[in-house]
Amino acid sequence: MRLMIDFGSLAPIRLEAMGRSLAEITHVAVSHIHADHIGGLEELAFLSHFVHNRKVVLLTPPGLRHLLWEHSLRGGLEMVADENGEPVHCELETYFHVHEMEHGWQQVGTLSVLPFRTDHVPGKDSWGFVVRDEESGGQMIFGCDTRVCHPELMEDPISEDFERGPIFHDCRLSGGGASTIHVPLSEIRYPAQVQERIVLVHYGDNLRLHQDAIREAGLRVAHPDEIIKLPEWRARLRG
Repeated sequence: MRLMIDFGSLAPIRLEAMGRSLAEITHVAVSHIHADHIGGLEELAFLSHFVHNRKVVLLTPPGLRHLLWEHSLRGGLEMVADENGEPVHCELETYFHVHEMEHGWQQVGTLSVLPFRTDHVPGKDSWGFVVRDEESGGQMIFGCDTRVCHPELMEDPISEDFERGPIFHDCRLSGGGASTIHVPLSEIRYPAQVQERIVLVHYGDNLRLHQDAIREAGLRVAHPDEIIKLPEWRARLRG
């Protein structure tokens, strides 16, 4: 299985650059309905339905399924034509196996996934995910878009059976002062054992101007098309 967390407009391009195909994606977990996180789902839906003749499993945190369809995907996916050119009415389930997640851990193939709320846009549902690989014992936290990550998720071992892997953390490099949407680099300050696990994502196009500040904060960056393997990550921390 291959799980993607979010599927933005550039996801198909990034997959191709990594030598991957849309046909390989079996599961997508959606954090919130901003276009940079779901903008590629329409393309994935059409290709899966009309070309690959299959359905991807779509994981939606509590309450997000309705928003995803009614406020985002319905406009492009609701109507198609049959082989005779006649209109066909479609639902989200026409294209995806929709799994509406509950609070708490969810079993997804060999993975366990825990959705948790993030503090992004006031009044808008937004979620992050803790993902465990049951086979390898690897674990990661993906904060998606958030002003701060929840310290209780990062500082306390969730299970002694699992390694404490990388924390993919939202970051805003441009502008000054406190952020009401994305967390500024200057505010990403956690205890050392947490700080060393943070990998910055969603950081904008001016990365080269902030390399020194990132190093001084003891952080690292996830680059486009980079592959981060949990066994190698654990070895780096232990080293």
